[in-house]
Amino acid sequence: MLLVADVGRAAEYYRDALGFDVESFAPNRGHYAYASRDECQLHFARFEAVQPRPNSEVVPPDMFDVYVYPDGDLDALHLELVERGAELLHGPVEQAYGMREFRVRDPFGYVLAFGQPVSPRAERLASD
Repeated sequence: MLLVADVGRAAEYYRDALGFDVESFAPNRGHYAYASRDECQLHFARFEAVQPRPNSEVVPPDMFDVYVYPDGDLDALHLELVERGAELLHGPVEQAYGMREFRVRDPFGYVLAFGQPVSPRAERLASD
């Protein structure tokens, strides 16, 4: 669940820039929406007087809000998101904790990391 200031804007970004399928909650489209891509599902909600508070604002500079383990080729996904115009923070890099990942920031400051294990230990952790 990600709190957002504008559910429609979140839905558009996740659909257009990140390639998610998006559906609004019909009884209250301005309050709630769902986004899914492969096995990843995210929900967005807007509440009056409640602002988004991404982890990177609370624990700067390097904290992410969502970690996605995509199926398939990480480089191909990275290229797709570049072509879609996503705000990429960095390209695929191998991290010290055994993951190869790239990160994206959404319009509300949330950071999504997309990664795949490159070490057996990281692979075990990702499957738990």
